[in-house]
Amino acid sequence: MISDVDCTRLAMPSGSEEPRRDADLKRKAWTAVFLGSALFWIVVALLIWRFWG
Repeated sequence: MISDVDCTRLAMPSGSEEPRRDADLKRKAWTAVFLGSALFWIVVALLIWRFWG
């Protein structure tokens, strides 16, 4: 069972601990966001072209 001290430590890490961010994961996440956005707008453009073209 988790004690109250452990719960507090998990919820609020001390100021000396820096959050670790994986640069590769961050790059992959931004790439996924960019590609998802590009795919969405390509589909929108194709639908507009199909209905109005």
